[in-house]
Amino acid sequence: MDRKIIKIKHVTGTYTINIQEGRLNEMQSQLDKCLNDEQGAIVVKGENGDQFVYPSDLLKNSFISIVDREEVKGS
Repeated sequence: MDRKIIKIKHVTGTYTINIQEGRLNEMQSQLDKCLNDEQGAIVVKGENGDQFVYPSDLLKNSFISIVDREEVKGS
């Protein structure tokens, strides 16, 4: 499986967005829109129905990387 996460490093901390299977292109598109002032924020729904908002100003002033998700392996 090709599991990815977005890591956002900002002066206020490091944030992680889990990318659901098959949504990598959509998330990349949303990032591009935020960085180009076409979209105000990325809103991600958590597993418990929580919403996480990543404003475009936060994204513009951050180091953003898309990396492989580290799977926890049982022993």
